[in-house]
Amino acid sequence: MAFEIPEELKMLRDTVRRFVYSEVIPLEKELPVDTVEIPEPHIGRLQGMAKEMGLWCLDVPEEFGGPGIGLFGQVIVGEEMGHCLWVLTGTSTPIFGGDIPAALYESTEDQKEHYLYPSIRGEKKSAFGQTEPGAGADPSMLATTAVRDGDNWILNGTKIFITGGDKADFVMIFARIPGTTGRNGVTCFLVDKGTPGFKVARLVEVIRPLYPSELVLEDCVVPDANRLGEVGRGFMLAQDFLTHGRITYAARPLGMASRSLKMAIDYSKQRTTFGRLLAERQAVQWMLVDSEIELRAARWLTWDAAFKAERGEDVRSEASIAKVYSTEMVGRVVDRAIQIHGGLGVSKDLILERWYREARVMRIGEGPSEIHRFIIARNLLRD
Repeated sequence: MAFEIPEELKMLRDTVRRFVYSEVIPLEKELPVDTVEIPEPHIGRLQGMAKEMGLWCLDVPEEFGGPGIGLFGQVIVGEEMGHCLWVLTGTSTPIFGGDIPAALYESTEDQKEHYLYPSIRGEKKSAFGQTEPGAGADPSMLATTAVRDGDNWILNGTKIFITGGDKADFVMIFARIPGTTGRNGVTCFLVDKGTPGFKVARLVEVIRPLYPSELVLEDCVVPDANRLGEVGRGFMLAQDFLTHGRITYAARPLGMASRSLKMAIDYSKQRTTFGRLLAERQAVQWMLVDSEIELRAARWLTWDAAFKAERGEDVRSEASIAKVYSTEMVGRVVDRAIQIHGGLGVSKDLILERWYREARVMRIGEGPSEIHRFIIARNLLRD
């Protein structure tokens, strides 16, 4: 099968590429490599340009005021965005607009006014609150509880490793109705920052500079109007969000790997050892070749998953395959690029050292590789 990229999507891809290389990547020379939030006036200027160029919140459907590009388009453009250090490696100041939780498109009109539209405009940030100390990829183990009290719900529990939890204006909290088991009792709530009983307990220091949060809910009162979706159907909301999210997540390493490989190629053509260029040495050539092969394979798997998802197919296996291979691939490609650069590769003079840490996180984020292999195996072995 050959994937034909429509002309308008090619134009969008090229526009994003020019923007990233002309406006965003030059900032890497001005800001420390471990910068998490792009400071003003840079971020305001970049976001303003993205809006003027029609590059803001590209995944938002047309009915909600966005361009409405499909999942296939999102991964094509996402790879180009991934060439930049701060676009798709966990920055809390998104240049192209934040990831809008897909479940908000199915919310009530009042919830749209308070959460969806402000998120699209860039006025509010959200976080996804599912992971707990004893429950990560398996939502059936959620221990956070939600008890009905008239027109309110009382939430108690702890969430951990919540990306952007400390910066979020609201968090999608997944909690269990007492007396239920498995996935059927999970319900989703929109919990606003500053709600009594809801706090950021701490930042969890990890290997990359963007630290996730530990969130605590202690007798936190949330009105029923902030319940997202039906009671007991929270897992279905999370599943749809995570399945498609894994495909776009798989696009992020493509850009990182592509630029890392280009850096390695360029350096190998300049660096001389014992009278010969690195590019002339078979050991280096094979590292470059292996990286190119794996990058192409990851791109194909990601495109395939996105293409099938757009056609409405069940892509749970395809999404997991793309996520596993792409996130494991980028670690190997960046590692080879570092090896080719030698001491310079592990220095903070280049982005490779930062990306090496980011790549390690990606094998865990959006579900660890082992969980996705379990999903793939389950579908392979199903009668």
